[in-house]
Amino acid sequence: MQGLTDSFNKSFFVVFSGMDSKNKRLLDATKSLLESDTSQSDILSSLTDTGLSEKEATEIIEKSQNEIEQQKKASSPLVEKKGLIGSLFGLRKPKNEPLKPIEKNDYSVQPAGVFEKKEKPEELFSEKSFQEYLKKEERPTGGFREILPVRVSDFDKLISKGGLKRGDTILVSGGCGTGKTTFGIQSIYNGALNGEKGVYLTLEESPQKMKENMKQNFGWDLEALEREGKLAVIKIDPLTIARAVEATLTKERGGLYIEFEQFDLPFQFDLPFKPDRVVVDSLSALSIAFMENEQGYRQYLRHLFETLEKYNSVNFVFGETEQDPSVYSRSGIEEFLSDGVIVLYNIQIHNIRQRALEILKLRSSNHIRKITPYRIGEHGIEIFINQEIFRED
Repeated sequence: MQGLTDSFNKSFFVVFSGMDSKNKRLLDATKSLLESDTSQSDILSSLTDTGLSEKEATEIIEKSQNEIEQQKKASSPLVEKKGLIGSLFGLRKPKNEPLKPIEKNDYSVQPAGVFEKKEKPEELFSEKSFQEYLKKEERPTGGFREILPVRVSDFDKLISKGGLKRGDTILVSGGCGTGKTTFGIQSIYNGALNGEKGVYLTLEESPQKMKENMKQNFGWDLEALEREGKLAVIKIDPLTIARAVEATLTKERGGLYIEFEQFDLPFQFDLPFKPDRVVVDSLSALSIAFMENEQGYRQYLRHLFETLEKYNSVNFVFGETEQDPSVYSRSGIEEFLSDGVIVLYNIQIHNIRQRALEILKLRSSNHIRKITPYRIGEHGIEIFINQEIFRED
């Protein structure tokens, strides 16, 4: 339990500005701890340790509890339904009256939901009746967010929805040589070939060197696609970001929370086009630039995630870890702010190393929960979803 509380302290060392939409990621982290049976007193203590008042901390916990209860009610099979589905399964009934079997077409539907077939059954859901049901039922306004394929070998087959939701920011963690840059460029390159624009923001390697390596190693002509306006590779200086944030914090030292949108901070530049994908390579370089200003790094990181979400793109942010990591980010907050965590391993087996990946966390979809081997070949990353890592030869 202490480990969970320590992780919570890391994830919530961010300054809080009230119960607005910007705190969705923080609420999600609180809900995860509540669902993992962390005591409320531990959560409250952790929140107040970050500088929040007891009232603000209590508001976070209460809001998280309410959302959990609403989710449980929405998913309960005993909730009263409206429309065709509700009447079909006998879920609408007068108060204090037992459920009775109902007749629908040529089926007798029992209260427990058991179908008793009659002599001349007809199609219970014709296409016409189903379309009429869809029109009558209350649908969520605006619909669901679009799914965008990752387009890295068979990676999308590991996700039940076949891709990631727009607006999601995914942390890709891995040690040196695991292929994080290849993963990001491969996704952007294949997306560009399919009409999906991408922006690669590099905080380390020069764009020219990266383009040269990708063309030489895999035959990916990034320059040609960049000239066509389908992708962009942009260099950002992490030290410039760190100095600007430090100057802002020094100027506004009196407040608990700084609205970064009020200031002309880096990463508020105009992108060359509206992107479908954004890659940030890497958070490790950014954290090193903030070496003596951990608070500034945490605050800017939150600003970065919020900015990426506004693009309505699928976003990948890279983090450097050990080869066999047990911690997936440098400060602990990155994995809590992210909508998902993908871990790239470089596992030593006897005198060789085997590359493998794992979807450790994904809020927007179910996914295969196994460590899956992959290799980097002449066409980039190749994932072997039906193979196991450890096998006897």
